[in-house]
Amino acid sequence: MGKSAKDSKKLIIIGGGGAGLAAAVEAAEKGIKDITVIEKRSTVGGTSAIAGGIFACESPVQARLGIISNRDQLFKKALDWAHWSHLNPPVLRAFINKSGETIKWLEDKGLEFDLITFYPGQNPPVQHNPRGFGAALIKVLENECLKNGVNILRNSAAKKLVRGDNGAIEGVQVVVDGKETRFSCSSIIIATGGFAGNKELMRRYFPDLKDGMVLSGLPLTGDGIDLAAEAGASIADTATLVKEGPRVHMHTWPLLALERNGVTLWVDKCGERFTDEATGYHIFESVNAVMRQPEMACFMLLDSSVRRYFEEHGRKLRRPADNDSFSGIRAELEKGIQDGVEKGTIKIAGNWEEIASWIGAESHTLIETVTRYNEYCKQGYDASFAKDREYLIPLTEPPFYTVKTIVALLDTIGGINIDAKMCVMDREDKAIPGLYAAGVVTSGWESEIYCSELSASAFGFAINSGRIAAENAATYLLSGSAPLKRFS
Repeated sequence: MGKSAKDSKKLIIIGGGGAGLAAAVEAAEKGIKDITVIEKRSTVGGTSAIAGGIFACESPVQARLGIISNRDQLFKKALDWAHWSHLNPPVLRAFINKSGETIKWLEDKGLEFDLITFYPGQNPPVQHNPRGFGAALIKVLENECLKNGVNILRNSAAKKLVRGDNGAIEGVQVVVDGKETRFSCSSIIIATGGFAGNKELMRRYFPDLKDGMVLSGLPLTGDGIDLAAEAGASIADTATLVKEGPRVHMHTWPLLALERNGVTLWVDKCGERFTDEATGYHIFESVNAVMRQPEMACFMLLDSSVRRYFEEHGRKLRRPADNDSFSGIRAELEKGIQDGVEKGTIKIAGNWEEIASWIGAESHTLIETVTRYNEYCKQGYDASFAKDREYLIPLTEPPFYTVKTIVALLDTIGGINIDAKMCVMDREDKAIPGLYAAGVVTSGWESEIYCSELSASAFGFAINSGRIAAENAATYLLSGSAPLKRFS
């Protein structure tokens, strides 16, 4: 059955996370009147609702602070970081170029941002944390959808994309309230998120992955990849695992600061030191050192003097939007430690033998490790890992503490091959007319290791790619012309 004139201007967005909602709002602002968001879960937001900040350069926030964040330089930084591996440079470039204007777009909708320095010395700072973080941003986008008459179908799952004889998008099969129905449309944006909850896809993309990672995001199943593949889309052979470590179980401040400051001592389950602990400032890289250890186990050791360091330097360690008051940091830290004892996360002891027993290490091995480390601190030189002397504080004052950490799996990035206009490519590297994709379900904009230089790029790409996809889908729908050639 052919499409009506009304259907020829209809846009369906599969996925109601950050990318999907941003796409819906942008499409409405570009003049598309008939927009439906199909969301599998009962609530919108997806992983974006629990995210922190979004990447941007040349933003109004940076401009007001007098910070120069040149798009060309950041583009080159990202390419250098990746060594050009996994990247489709035009896709990355489109994202970076759009990012600053997207901050203005969100500010115009009432959001306020704090500019974050993700690691010491990051220049320029690029992470823009919305006041209220991802949940607040999603709420703004959801309200904009309601204001613009966007239809959001919750508890609904897309099952199959429908293409016509000419290859263009004609509709989608959807299960709504347990019943399958076909929605006719001329354009679809796939924004279904990652696949961390899909064991088959995880094995396909990461065959050497060890068990034991803790999923701190949502167990999304990568439905969009299968939908696109069945419709003839090109699917990438590689993907990115967004992981962090070592992480503490309790993601509460100030105990969370232990992860991001180099003054603790890290040991494996045998009681051996294995890296420069200051790499914790670069959590997407330090996690690789942790994952090499037996059972991916890492224990952070500190003594009472290091605990006081955190008490006294709390304000320097804080991030914008954290609690400004550090007058009670000792009480907060002790409470976190006591809670941790109950959960088997943190051990307090008067000697290293007891700490070793709790870890499961030989006491002589742990004592030897701590003794050698203390000697490095005394000399001001770390002969093992060349740790900056600024972070060399000896562990000599009981009580002693150890924090059992985890390797956190945040999300995945990759799957559908797209071009710079977020058009989905077919297996002959041509754009599928009317089909677009946005967010972490796409490939070409992130390297094998998540890029700290473009911190918050996953959430940032979701919002920006959603907008870019919607702009081009709107042009396609309103002009009635199919993008048969490859865009770059």
